[in-house]
Amino acid sequence: MRINVLKIRELYESKKHSAGGKLAFLNEISHGLGLTDKSGSPSRDKAGNHRLTEQKIRPEQFSIQELAEGIIGSTWRNFFDPSNSSALAKYTVARSLVEQGHPNDTRALLESTGVGIDPTAFANINAFTAVVGGLIEVKILEAFQNPSLIADQLMPAEPTKLNGQKVIGVSRIGDKAKERKAGEAHQRAQFSERWIETPATRENALAVDVLKETVFFDLTGDILNVASSVGEELAYRKELEVIDTFIGYKNSFSYSGTAYNTYQTAKTLGFVNDFSNQLQDWTNLQAASLKFARMEDPTTGKRILITPNIIVCNPAKLATANLIMGANLTERRVAGSGLNQQTAGVLSVSQTAGNPYSGQFTLLSSPLIEQRCTDADGLNLSQTNADEYWWLFQSGKSFRYMQNYPLNVQQAAPNQYEMLDKGIIASYFANERGIPSVWSPWHIVRNKN
Repeated sequence: MRINVLKIRELYESKKHSAGGKLAFLNEISHGLGLTDKSGSPSRDKAGNHRLTEQKIRPEQFSIQELAEGIIGSTWRNFFDPSNSSALAKYTVARSLVEQGHPNDTRALLESTGVGIDPTAFANINAFTAVVGGLIEVKILEAFQNPSLIADQLMPAEPTKLNGQKVIGVSRIGDKAKERKAGEAHQRAQFSERWIETPATRENALAVDVLKETVFFDLTGDILNVASSVGEELAYRKELEVIDTFIGYKNSFSYSGTAYNTYQTAKTLGFVNDFSNQLQDWTNLQAASLKFARMEDPTTGKRILITPNIIVCNPAKLATANLIMGANLTERRVAGSGLNQQTAGVLSVSQTAGNPYSGQFTLLSSPLIEQRCTDADGLNLSQTNADEYWWLFQSGKSFRYMQNYPLNVQQAAPNQYEMLDKGIIASYFANERGIPSVWSPWHIVRNKN
């Protein structure tokens, strides 16, 4: 149902004359859009990412032109008429003065009288641009948090204030807890330092400009589409960066000052996590699981206890993986002394109800993984070889996304020159800063043909 100018006007008029009423109006709109709770506080996960909550209203229910008329009143055309630049220029000067003393302070913009402009109109325009900013933010967040993207599942966010860092770890004690005979001194636990180094972070950013023509000609759909494209592009860029590190195209693993490839075919650091193992039946899951069972701590040589729980495969093997994990009958064939389950004859066949790996793994797939496997500036594999690549790993152990700050959308008024030159009412900036990093190759195995 469309939220027309009468409903907007009724809600705004019911709030604006009370103390903090304009801010309460914005909070109510933001809460309805799923941006905040009733008090105006955004919902965030443990890494600080802004998460949309239940939405009672949608950005598509609004018309930007009707928002302008409902909040600013019948004089809205004076400010947004493309042929009239003086009124909006005065507003921009007034807003710039307020923002110099109160940067990114919505309350100050709503409660300030402004300079050289009618104080009521000044506050109303600020309320209008704040609501439009909310609509844009929702569309950016929706596209950025597209459920078909898997970067967050491959690499959970790790909040950090540093631009690349040394992450200190403590090596295992070793075989010190031996039997102590009567009168003997206790063995002392001695630790040796080890660390990994994460790459320098980078910022991905885009902006959305709202022009006078956008309001005057009611180009609501256009501006919402642009906002959605901004979120999609930022998410797509992050997704590819995460995938490049995950598949091993970009190697950033640095252990105690020495750089290594993420995937190893020789036991350099106590693990082999890259081997030939095509996904055909349950025995391939067994072979990959055995790699984890044989992972060793590089300092002590002790085996590491690992519980892999996620499988990632390219689209060509998605149906095969589903069939293996969804099977309710397991068959084992042995021809004479042969043990190859794929090629053995049927001299001896045994069947067991159930599935040895039922419910153990979450299955993920993405066409973007296949793309980066076959791209010339990626792994540069043939399609046939790329189809056979699949990964088994323990969630949250192998990789982290080092996040300086999550996706953030902020509004800024343009300066007077830029506004007159381009006819911009307000700009909305979206940015996020972080970098994919390798933490523990011991917790992932790459399988191929």
